[in-house]
Amino acid sequence: MRPIILLVMLVALAGSAAAAGDLPRGTDQFQLGTSRTEVNGSLAARGVAILSGGATHLTAAGDSPLVEFEQYDFTPSAVGEGLLWRVTVAYRVPYSRADFDSLRGALVKDLGEPAGNDEIPAGDPEAVHKMTWVDVMTSVQLAARWPERPDPRADRMLVVWTDRRLQKVVEAQRRPKPKR
Repeated sequence: MRPIILLVMLVALAGSAAAAGDLPRGTDQFQLGTSRTEVNGSLAARGVAILSGGATHLTAAGDSPLVEFEQYDFTPSAVGEGLLWRVTVAYRVPYSRADFDSLRGALVKDLGEPAGNDEIPAGDPEAVHKMTWVDVMTSVQLAARWPERPDPRADRMLVVWTDRRLQKVVEAQRRPKPKR
């Protein structure tokens, strides 16, 4: 029962913090904290095909030729629907540094300068280049790497949106229960 009460409290806090005007809670294609029914409706309205799904996730085809897939992760829920706590947009291999810079520019325009710039200096194509935007409610991360021979099974340029408060609910539910 406690996880449900915690979830209700976090959703209420999410609404009040979102009104404060920090990072957006998503894009015109999704909003963190929405129900699975709302996400399904948004995907249907966009004409996006569902590739796979489970109790706590849904994977859809991208509606751009650059996007390979979009993954939507929901909080586990014993009653009712889970809420959207993370969205991962995976870009198709091959992608280029210009694609990364273009996406970074669009995110800077929408979100402002990143809070964390973990970008590795040029010369190490195997290193992961990351940009992070974060506030109390939301984190957004852009990450990519440029190996000499990209592996389409493993290399992806990713943008990950996370509801930080709902993430804590998910992590609490995943912790092993103490044995009595």
